Amino acid sequence: MIPPRAAKRREKRARDTARFAETFLALTGFRPAAAYREFLPPELLARSIVSPGELVARLGDRLHTRTSNALQQHDPSPVDREGWTLGRLLDLRGFGVFCLLDVMQALQGAGFALDPPLSSERASGRGR
Repeated sequence: MIPPRAAKRREKRARDTARFAETFLALTGFRPAAAYREFLPPELLARSIVSPGELVARLGDRLHTRTSNALQQHDPSPVDREGWTLGRLLDLRGFGVFCLLDVMQALQGAGFALDPPLSSERASGRGR
């Protein structure tokens, strides 16, 4: 028998994953099989984006506290000159797929498009 606390955590994770998948589908046209980086389309993760500091400056009031904190903890260095991608954001400490989703929603809410759209093969879920 599963302890009640563990069962509640499992149920919460299932709800959060379903919410993630639905929101991700609405934003990108792609439904990930799970809320893990490995299940996200490589072409999405390769998309260019501004630096973490610039994201906070532009979207700070639209971001959840956890996302904003993870972005603010990044210490800019000369490496930042090589450019940022959505996938590179996931390398930041404390920044996971739910933070990525938060950034994508904030970008959309601020009028920034996530172009180009994903290919129809990836959007249908057949691409993995």
